[in-house]
Formats: sequence, C-alpha cells, structure tokens
Amino acid sequence: MNRLRPVCLLLALLTGCVAPTPPPAAEEPNPFALPAGSPRNVRIGFVQGYPLGSPSVPVQLLPGTLAQERMVVVSRDPRLNPTAVLEITALRGRLAVARIVRGQPQPKDEVVLPSADLAERSRELAP
Repeated sequence: MNRLRPVCLLLALLTGCVAPTPPPAAEEPNPFALPAGSPRNVRIGFVQGYPLGSPSVPVQLLPGTLAQERMVVVSRDPRLNPTAVLEITALRGRLAVARIVRGQPQPKDEVVLPSADLAERSRELAP
C-alpha cells in the first residue's frame, strides 16, 4: 500500500495541473443559420454534376421531399451563402430538373426552400 500512495499523489498532481482549454473563437454570425449552427431553411436536395453553361441542373432530392414543378428554390454553398436561384421544371422520381434563374450553382451545393432573408440575399446574384 505504501508504494501505491506516491503514485496516486503523482497522478493527482499531474491531472490537477492541466490548464483548461480556452473556448473556441467566436465565428462571424451567419444570417442563414440558427444560433446552434443548424440551418433554418428546409433542405430538399443537392445539385448534381452537370455540364457548365447548361441552362438547367439536376437536383437529387432527399427521401421524403415533396417537390413540385414551378417551385422556386435556392442553392447554397457550404458556408450557407446563396449561389443560385432555381425553378424546378420537371420531376423524375427523386431527381428534379431545375432551370437556373440567376447565379451559378456548383455540384454538391445544398438546395433549400428560401426564407425571406435568403430570398432577399439571392436577388443580388447575377442573372
């Protein structure tokens, strides 16, 4: 038992000397995300690969997504900034074909239903 006591004391001293980690640096607030970091726009799918210069893009819909023709949606990048305004022109199972109204979506961009803030911000995109 006498040998165990110094080891326990050493462990207690070592663990007690650990400095607490500083909180992560505050990031710039994103107007398109909730404070917890979860997006406040309903995600419906993702832009799939397409030939650049094409007037329309394929959108892979998420399971359970209810989309319809003439629905206006917005694609956005991983930083939640809008990249394009899209209008769904055709549905084929879980694949939607969307016409590019303004902006230029990139493959793997998230496609969401626009909130008022996102719709306003997407008006700044080039036609």
